[in-house]
Amino acid sequence: MKIVGGTYGEYCLEPHWEQIFGSGLRACLSIRGLDKDYPLNLFTTADNRIRQYLLSLKESHNLSLSIENIFKSPTFEYDYPLATPRINPRPDAYFKTRPLLEVADDNVLYFGMLEADVNVKGDKVVYDPQSPSVPKLFSDTVSEANQLVTVVNLSEAQLMSGETELDDIVEYFFKEEDCYGLILKMGAKGAFLFEDKQTRVNIPVYKTNKVWPIGSGDVFTSIFAYFWFNGKSLEDSAKKASLAAASYVNSKGFNFERAFRNEPFDELYIKDFPKESIYLAGPFFTFSQRWLISQIRNCLSGMGLKVFSPLHEIGIGDADEVVEEDINAIENSDLIFAVVDGLDSGTLFEIGYAVSKGKQVIAYTENETEESLKMLKGTGCKIEKDLTTAIYKTFWELCNG
Repeated sequence: MKIVGGTYGEYCLEPHWEQIFGSGLRACLSIRGLDKDYPLNLFTTADNRIRQYLLSLKESHNLSLSIENIFKSPTFEYDYPLATPRINPRPDAYFKTRPLLEVADDNVLYFGMLEADVNVKGDKVVYDPQSPSVPKLFSDTVSEANQLVTVVNLSEAQLMSGETELDDIVEYFFKEEDCYGLILKMGAKGAFLFEDKQTRVNIPVYKTNKVWPIGSGDVFTSIFAYFWFNGKSLEDSAKKASLAAASYVNSKGFNFERAFRNEPFDELYIKDFPKESIYLAGPFFTFSQRWLISQIRNCLSGMGLKVFSPLHEIGIGDADEVVEEDINAIENSDLIFAVVDGLDSGTLFEIGYAVSKGKQVIAYTENETEESLKMLKGTGCKIEKDLTTAIYKTFWELCNG
């Protein structure tokens, strides 16, 4: 297999993460988590620092490398895993200095690259555009494939096709891109596989204990490609890819053989977005508190969930202006997401009121002690110390309901 993809720095503020991966390198390490001897040839770009790092992995991971020099390898910087990353240098810095990577093989896994142009020719090609803002169609790269499977998230697919409705998106990729298969990644919802324009197969998502999403799409696409290139069906390959991605987001590691052997996670087949509503409780007296509430609201809404945020729906006011509306909103909500750090009295009251009404509460906290959280735990509230995990578990809780 030949793999085309970037090798990038990755930095996350919280939880702290500072690694060298990128789609191309992560794909190689993902496949090595299943098969130590499968021939892998990585086509990528690198500055001097990244080149030396890749060369240090060449022997230990049994990799063939084809590296084009660039002046500086990109770094993706996240405030937290669900935030939009900042890219340094900016993508337009590469407009005048883009190398061309030409790759031909029977089996090619091709990730879009912001710092290089790519021309691929293959019998079987798996293409993942890897760009939330300006994803390229496979046909726009002047590449060729006898059997093309495009793996793309929904927002990328909408931008690439110019369509918003699912049926129209699928029609576009099969008609205009001549796809052999299409996989739409749906985040916490799993994925949809289309083997033709009419037949949709739901690929399950797995409920993990922790959620680390940075790079999970790379893992999914690379494991799918490995199994499909080795003769598995599109559906079987996609299901194995989803399980491998679950193992990765739970551990940040590549021990996929263990996941396939034990299947340690519950699976969910999610057809539609939950219709239930969430009450977002938490203090919003300072800029940092308001920023956090806004980020959580955006993440939940971005997953297709209905969110009532007192900060945004009611605003700041006196007790006689806000309390009655807050209480009514809690009663009309199905789940409460509460930011508990600081033990704000208003938030604790909202939690207690929600519990008395039989509502499920997911409480996010980083700093509070076990003693401080005793009453919450004792009344069935679910405590999460990682923000991304809390947000994903909120989605899955509503899907279970």
